[in-house]
Amino acid sequence: MKHPKSKRAHRIGGELQKVLAEQLRRLAGERFPGALITVSEVRVSDDLKVAAVYVSLHAEPQVTGEIQKAILRAASRLKRTAAETVRMKQLPELRFVWDDTMERADRIEQLLEQIRNPQSPPSEESGGLS
Repeated sequence: MKHPKSKRAHRIGGELQKVLAEQLRRLAGERFPGALITVSEVRVSDDLKVAAVYVSLHAEPQVTGEIQKAILRAASRLKRTAAETVRMKQLPELRFVWDDTMERADRIEQLLEQIRNPQSPPSEESGGLS
């Protein structure tokens, strides 16, 4: 979903981000101790009907799928809770997008570290150069 053009959509996205981040933090604390769930961004369409909720998960790989399923199951509850805080006639439909930006950044950092500190090159003695 592209960035909203309207100021209202942008403002509502910011409000939803705060509310949903708090709700997801509670969900993680209750059901998945040690997991970190971050709402990196919420993009609301200009017609205010759809909100793309970008969620970043930091947990053990075997738990990540369980967390995603739990978030999707809790979507209607999350929307109801957000509706109590964000003042609108009708809250947008929440569509969760799994944001792997941090994992990709970590992988790039690992690759750059390998370039900066390469392991010692093979010795020329074993290569048989005369």
